[in-house]
Amino acid sequence: MEGDFRLLGPIDLLQLLAQGGKTGAFRVEGGEVYLERGRPVHAAYGGVEGAEALLAVLALKEGRFRFFPGEAAPRRTLEGPLEAYLLEAVRRLGEGVEVGPFDLVRPTAAGLEAQATLEPEAFALLQAASGGKSPLDLAAATGLPLGRVLKGLGQLARLRLVEVSPRVPRTARLRVTLGGKGAQVDALLLKAWREHFGRVFRVRVRAGEREVLLPVEGAEGLGVVLSLSPELLLFHGLKAGEEVLVWPEV
Repeated sequence: MEGDFRLLGPIDLLQLLAQGGKTGAFRVEGGEVYLERGRPVHAAYGGVEGAEALLAVLALKEGRFRFFPGEAAPRRTLEGPLEAYLLEAVRRLGEGVEVGPFDLVRPTAAGLEAQATLEPEAFALLQAASGGKSPLDLAAATGLPLGRVLKGLGQLARLRLVEVSPRVPRTARLRVTLGGKGAQVDALLLKAWREHFGRVFRVRVRAGEREVLLPVEGAEGLGVVLSLSPELLLFHGLKAGEEVLVWPEV
């Protein structure tokens, strides 16, 4: 097996070799990565060995490679499964699939197999996404900011550890909180509505049988919260802490 990185980069190639349980040496100009039954056991690149050498190989954008099946590693400088290194490489490279707040996300078979080997945040997202969830649901379940959830899911999707099904951005279940200015939702949530529906300046809010129409602005980092000023809370009879349904006026 040999070629160049024009069609597939080292991240994808090594992932395929690992998923196939291969043993051997993956060589590039100036470096090499050794696999043993699909797990990385040694890497060297540019005079460096171990994790940083593996990450340097994974970051290559051009060049040629060749895989030598069956070749044993001269020593062991790596521990753990490949997925953890791949995820770190994707983070460093800023690569990721675009995921929307309302999309349906569910772990793939590879994701379920790898989840216990990943760092805690990625593990929490995969575990919470079991059965299929939206990023909004996952932000509520994990307590992570919506922006971090979207970025983390995009990185997992890049490695095909989750599959993403796009969905129309409609109703969000949010928790009312006391704010200082008008009505605000997460800027990423408002962006998703505007990208799909166009000009969105007001939202409808349903609490039980009551429904109100409010001018809305976006604010960074609100997550699954509808922030309302004291005046709006009192005027509309809403309570901090209660869950409401929110959707754009279109």
